[in-house]
Amino acid sequence: MSARTIMVLAASVVTFLLAAKAHGRQLRLERELQGYHQVVFGGANPPFVEALWRADRVRYWSIAAGVALGVLGLFALARAQGWGWPLLGGGSGSVAWLVVWGSPVAAFLASGLWSLTRFLHAVSEKPEGTVDAAWVRDCLRGSAGWFTVAALAAGLILFTSIRRA
Repeated sequence: MSARTIMVLAASVVTFLLAAKAHGRQLRLERELQGYHQVVFGGANPPFVEALWRADRVRYWSIAAGVALGVLGLFALARAQGWGWPLLGGGSGSVAWLVVWGSPVAAFLASGLWSLTRFLHAVSEKPEGTVDAAWVRDCLRGSAGWFTVAALAAGLILFTSIRRA
């Protein structure tokens, strides 16, 4: 395994953690906006929290599965057409990497951004003066930062993993 491949894989782990953090943070903000500041992971929680997490799991796994199937389909098409596969070593290892790393990262980012849109909608539905504007501003600033860093890291990893001819 080349040093470049090892660096891409190490950076992939960091990017996965960044995307997971951005996603989890956004769900927490969405939950806190509705007044649920304490939860028990793996335990009983209020119905709103359970419903939020259940719906998010469905969204997350649907997106992850869709991305994985898309990657596998593109790889099969590339092989059938005789096209070169442009990532990492060009073989099935790079496809496995995209499925194992890319699918969850894409799902974390997409479902986290989906949560952000729900958060913004919920803020706009609240009567004026019932939500601390400074808190919302800080939430949005933090979300923008986490999602930007995670998306840039994912893009950089994909860009640097492209094989040069």
